[in-house]
Amino acid sequence: MKHSLEKPLAPYNFSRCFNNQCAKANNCLHRLAALCDTPEYPSIRIINPLCIPEDSNQCSYFQSAQKVHVAWGISHLLDDVPYKNLQVLKSQLIAYFGRGKYYRFYREECYLSPEDQNYIRQKFRQYNVQGEPIFDSYSDEYKW
Repeated sequence: MKHSLEKPLAPYNFSRCFNNQCAKANNCLHRLAALCDTPEYPSIRIINPLCIPEDSNQCSYFQSAQKVHVAWGISHLLDDVPYKNLQVLKSQLIAYFGRGKYYRFYREECYLSPEDQNYIRQKFRQYNVQGEPIFDSYSDEYKW
């Protein structure tokens, strides 16, 4: 599934919050998930209203709705890596991310978080690869 630029649709297992009285509602990802939901899922997870504290500033369920700058695709990531380091570097990336996730990155089925990008950047420096890692594209996404 390729990434899209449509309005956000929370994953099925992400809890929605229907507390419109909350002081943090405008910047909460759980509230945004509730507001932007579609009829795609006949049942959804919600945060129990009885568990929400009276002082919404102390809500432990709050999750910032700030988007993160993510990278998509690694099809040309290793193009500029010297041959002597290529297999070792690729093996280390697969060992760190796991084979399945590595190839989901490759096929652009999931994004590389800023932390994932930094790990790759550190590995490039460790092997003296010149320049920055090259990803296929970038976008700003919610961190569900």
